[in-house]
Amino acid sequence: MLYLDHAATSPVRPEVLAAMHPFLTGVFGNPSSHHTAGEAAASALEDARTRVARVLGMRAGDVIFTAGGTEANNLAIKGIVLAALSRDRRNLVTTPIEHESIIESADFLRRFHGVSATHVPVDSAGRISTDAVADALRPDTALVSLGHANNEIGTVQDVAAIAAVTKAARVPLHVDAVQSAGWLPLADLGADAISLAGHKLGAPKGIGV
Repeated sequence: MLYLDHAATSPVRPEVLAAMHPFLTGVFGNPSSHHTAGEAAASALEDARTRVARVLGMRAGDVIFTAGGTEANNLAIKGIVLAALSRDRRNLVTTPIEHESIIESADFLRRFHGVSATHVPVDSAGRISTDAVADALRPDTALVSLGHANNEIGTVQDVAAIAAVTKAARVPLHVDAVQSAGWLPLADLGADAISLAGHKLGAPKGIGV
């Protein structure tokens, strides 16, 4: 079979399988357990966290492992917006071309927490302008959430330029980098939160950041 759908999911790379093999066989301890097997697993987990942080240009303590990109998007969007409700920030800025997990998270926040969603328009190529983002921001905006590279049409957003706008307004920026990780540099995006999915990069399904 000639497989040409790596943008949807990828096979596990041999080097990934080799790196995981010890933890699927001999080193199987619970990383929260205070014994030799658990401590070995905990050490490996923290090493993985440090490696991911290095790629993203962030602190290891800020890396949260999830079950995939969808959970990572949900955690970032709902976590940041719900925390902002106490400061009376009830607006989420996104676009109409985002992954379903972002759209559904926005709808959940609207239905259950009264959070409004502002959808920034895109041009015929799916690009977002910094002026449109600036115009969409409100005093009660809690978060801007958008994709780095679109999973349907491949458009790559100028996230660094958008981040400059959100930082000037002191609004957090979440970037869904599931589709761009491994292809585009992520360390200098300027985002406050980034979502990744391992299965797009040759890792098993069920791994996200």
